[in-house]
Parts: sequence; structure tokens; C-alpha cells
Amino acid sequence: MADIPALTQFSLSENEDGYLLQLEADDGAALTVSASPEQLDAIIDALVALLEDEDEDAPQAADPAI
Repeated sequence: MADIPALTQFSLSENEDGYLLQLEADDGAALTVSASPEQLDAIIDALVALLEDEDEDAPQAADPAI
């Protein structure tokens, strides 16, 4: 499998149909896609769920009050 380039920057802007999501990779490749508000909500929900899963997997510090 070929190396997957890393994300270097992104931007989000509104347009008449919803939003434009622009992604740029470290190899210079760029992608712009149009997304509806519902699609953007789904992306946000997926990212939040992923980050919450990572927080649950991280070791928790002992509570000093116990």
C-alpha cells in the first residue's frame, strides 16, 4: 500500500448549498468538496465519538482524594 500523505491544513467556508471543506496534504495534493449541513453534522459526530473513545482508552490518573 502506498504511503498516505499527512493532512497539513484544512478550511471550512459556507456557500449557497451548504459548506466547502478544503483539505491539503503534505505532498501538495488538495481536495475541495461540498457538504450539506447534515453531512457536516455527521462528520462532527464521528470525530467527537472517535475522540471520546480515545479518552476512554487512556489510562486515568489516580484520584488523590481517595
